[in-house]
Amino acid sequence: MSRFQRIIKWYYEQDFDDAAISFDDYLADAVATSLGKTRIEAEFYAADNSDRIWEELKKFIVLEKGRGLYPTFAVVAPGLKRLFWYPNYFPPDISKHDRYKRLRTRSRNHIMKCIQGLNSRQYEALCILTTKLSGASQYCFTPQSNEFGIDFFGVIPSVGKSHLFNGGSGPIRIVGQSKKQSSNVSRNRLQQFVSTLQSIYERSELVRGLIPSWFIKQRGPIVGWFVAHKGLESGARDYANNYGIIHSDSRDLAEIITMSRAWQPSDGLLAPVELMSNEIDALLT
Repeated sequence: MSRFQRIIKWYYEQDFDDAAISFDDYLADAVATSLGKTRIEAEFYAADNSDRIWEELKKFIVLEKGRGLYPTFAVVAPGLKRLFWYPNYFPPDISKHDRYKRLRTRSRNHIMKCIQGLNSRQYEALCILTTKLSGASQYCFTPQSNEFGIDFFGVIPSVGKSHLFNGGSGPIRIVGQSKKQSSNVSRNRLQQFVSTLQSIYERSELVRGLIPSWFIKQRGPIVGWFVAHKGLESGARDYANNYGIIHSDSRDLAEIITMSRAWQPSDGLLAPVELMSNEIDALLT
């Protein structure tokens, strides 16, 4: 992660008091905390790099939207470097649905912090939970330390607008692998996963014992889902896209938890964190 990315990450981890904030008002704090600089060093660094970091932040906002994530910030005055922080921004014409979403996003940082502290098996359980919250009718773990790296299976209904793509040919069958590591996952890991998927497509003797009977009985397409805590390296992303593998990071999992209808904004800031922790404990019991 570059220096500018670490600074931008700081903004996304904050809970601001106001809806409208000035980027420059917080930049020295962001630099000091994320880069470990003294206050004087941070002030100089912020002054020298403000424009470039601001441009990177704007790119990140566009990227976040492109991923389908509910936005954290919106640029309100580009020349003045002012932002709306969505969790506190409620214009008069906002819909009730959108208001609820913005209230939910207040918990997203707390969810991410909780995910950071999970071990590998708990992270697998988190993937099961997000599969469940995504509408899965069936889901399960695989035995720990199986040599093929498959961590979970799930079945999620299709949502297309014709009988062929709206469950008529069966739901989507998910084969999942998760990596709770502190670095981006390499292309080599994705290649191994594709090889495992091929064995599942062919019902190879090597993997037959891992596949649950309810998974085999379904008629829908089999899709690989690779979950990497920190995401994939660029070559690994390209490889996953070329092979039609769904890939995500912990930010995606936090989004699913955040936007789940299993809780309401009135339940409190930490309600989804408690939901997540309780569900993970239950899945591991």
